[in-house]
Amino acid sequence: MLKKSSRRTKRPLLIWVTGLCALACLAECVLSPYLNLSLFLNIHPFAESAPNFYGENVDMSQILPTSQHYIVNSKGQDLIDIAANLGVNLIRITNGQRSFQNNEDSVYTENQWNQVLGKMQRKGIRAIILIEVASNNGDYYTPDIRHVYLHLVQEYLDSGVFSNSDVYAVDIKNEPLLTDLNINMLEAAHAMIKAKYPHLKQTIGWWAGDKSPADPYNPNNYNWSDFSGGQRIANIVDFFSIHMYGGLDSNNSGLGLNPDLKTKLFIAQVENGLQTTKPILIEEFGEANGDAVSDQDTIGSPQLQANIYQGVYQALKEMHKPQIIGAVAYDFYSRDQYPDAWSIVKNNGDYLFPAAYILQEYALGNFNASLQAATVVHSQSYLLKNTSNHTVQNLHVFDRIGLMLQLGDSGNASISLSQKGILQSSEIFHYDANTDAYYAVYQATSKGQVQLTIGSNTTDSENALSTPPAYTITINVQ
Repeated sequence: MLKKSSRRTKRPLLIWVTGLCALACLAECVLSPYLNLSLFLNIHPFAESAPNFYGENVDMSQILPTSQHYIVNSKGQDLIDIAANLGVNLIRITNGQRSFQNNEDSVYTENQWNQVLGKMQRKGIRAIILIEVASNNGDYYTPDIRHVYLHLVQEYLDSGVFSNSDVYAVDIKNEPLLTDLNINMLEAAHAMIKAKYPHLKQTIGWWAGDKSPADPYNPNNYNWSDFSGGQRIANIVDFFSIHMYGGLDSNNSGLGLNPDLKTKLFIAQVENGLQTTKPILIEEFGEANGDAVSDQDTIGSPQLQANIYQGVYQALKEMHKPQIIGAVAYDFYSRDQYPDAWSIVKNNGDYLFPAAYILQEYALGNFNASLQAATVVHSQSYLLKNTSNHTVQNLHVFDRIGLMLQLGDSGNASISLSQKGILQSSEIFHYDANTDAYYAVYQATSKGQVQLTIGSNTTDSENALSTPPAYTITINVQ
């Protein structure tokens, strides 16, 4: 069993509205209580004791100095240094890939944790520790939480990581499906942690409801917008962690609402569903940066990503809700050799996307008017799948086009372009075994016409000549 893919787990977008009926319902159910502007924004000062977190998700393998994946830029700064310079004061430490070249589960010692957490503490950055592991054991990655998960919880307890004073909280599970059996396992994990660390804050990284009790573990039946479902875990979390994806881009919804307003609407829906007085943390949010196809079938652009970041931060600033304790973006840096659609840092930390500077602007309170140009979206992106075979696509300069193709040849395909200089590659054509699909992203850099042809990557020249291309598209850049 392969370890969990570095691409985010596939799931539907959190759709805000669909069609006029949904819009009318939204206006009635969500907007009507907020017709008074002051009530809608719920403006009042932050409680002095309320934390105000600006955070990022970073993998442990990328910030442990002895790791094979340790990231350091040309100035000698690692990802903790870069995050601190941006004003980040909270890192959710994930554990999605191994730090060492072996097949062992990615479990760390107290000394290894202290190396990382000690530096974070010196930089003024708190930690949320997500309980997860890179493993060859497929039982870790099933939608039904199995007993091996409790063994992993015990390994985290045994490591001593939760005794480190820099740990703000433990995230006991990322995006679980809330079936009765899974909740029983989550409650058991909560009890184990509470017994040893009674004062440690605990949370759960979002959740999904099951649309069909008869087939709850079918991903097609997951309900990622089950806001009220969080009430079922209210007794085991000290604060709720919500994940906010999809619908923040105005182009996706067609309603013309900006990301600022959409963030407020999303939070209003969460609050209405949870009916809680406990703190709420936006533990994941983000937007595709244009470098790769995201796991939500989006491509985006650096400007769109920056626009979304600004909308989220501006919404929190305007709302001044002490119950909303901050926002943690996903994702800081790619976990493998390919671009990460969600990241805001690349090239070993030497390049920061515009969204990183938007984060810095809000986190440090240094508002820079010149950054506004980086949030103006002036290009479009298009994702092509199998159904686009033998079509003609019309683009403008700066537009992006992505491929996500199931060709059924287990990685034995290659791509060729009929002309150079029209398209520039940002995600090279490659096969992902975890999704059984080929991916690529190109940006139009000059006007002209180019044909993309995908064929079998065979060494048999006779068969290569007789085998028709698996996929061909023509791109006109105007």
